[in-house]
Amino acid sequence: MQTRSRQAAFSLLEIIIVIVLLGVLAGGAGLLITTPIQAYSDQLRRQQLVDQAEMALRQIARDVRRALPNSIRTTAVGGGWALEMVNTIGGARYRDEIGGLFIDPVDDILDFTSPDAVFNFLGRLNLTAMQVLDQRLVIYNTASANATLNIYSDAVLGDLGVMTPAGTTLGLADAPLGAGIEHRLTLSTPFQFSQQSPGQRAFIVDGPISYICTPGSRSMTRYSNYAYQTVQPNPTLLPTGGVSGLVVTQVAACSISYVAGTASRGGLVTIEITLDDVATGESISLLHQVHVDNVP
Repeated sequence: MQTRSRQAAFSLLEIIIVIVLLGVLAGGAGLLITTPIQAYSDQLRRQQLVDQAEMALRQIARDVRRALPNSIRTTAVGGGWALEMVNTIGGARYRDEIGGLFIDPVDDILDFTSPDAVFNFLGRLNLTAMQVLDQRLVIYNTASANATLNIYSDAVLGDLGVMTPAGTTLGLADAPLGAGIEHRLTLSTPFQFSQQSPGQRAFIVDGPISYICTPGSRSMTRYSNYAYQTVQPNPTLLPTGGVSGLVVTQVAACSISYVAGTASRGGLVTIEITLDDVATGESISLLHQVHVDNVP
């Protein structure tokens, strides 16, 4: 007896339908994978912009908190701004009266009635003893940095008598009597400060620093180690000489305001910065406020 075998096969139409369905399924699976990846990339890009802005604002805040009282000044030019301050590297209370077991009334007390070159601090500065300093000493700077006569004009012209002149070096060492208890400061040239500080506060400064934001160049730059200038450096009048370093790039916009407060006792710096990624159109804006201690 003869048997016939029947073999089934796919038709061309069935094959086409299967291929189309597989393509649809593959496309859907691709979307399921691509969307989370794209979202992760967007989030990572935004996070990078936020990190850059936060680091820049933290650096500014750190310098503002160390600024010499009443030395902050700001200006805005052409969509950009400049923030300048005088940087302090140390501070202590000077001795203005006799006290203790090891005090020499001649050399240990700061004299405000005539030029003086030698006096003690009440305690020790956070600087190395026996160090020769190429910085300046400031006592009782009360003038606002935006006033006609301010710390910057005094540094150049000596019109306030609150900062030792350029070229006067400071020598720091242990006081001969009671070594290890007090530091003694020696000026290379005697100087008479114009006013006493009610809190006997003295500051050692090493010069001005500036932050200049220029959205046109999409950057913010920090300048230091340049000479004091009566006119504040700004985006169109950059500091000459010194050292500069980029703080942040991709700057789309920036703004700053400074409220000095009342009676030179406090202030508030408010900074807003916007960074963007031109290639993707991604942008972020951060606002930061820093309290300023202006007690001289």
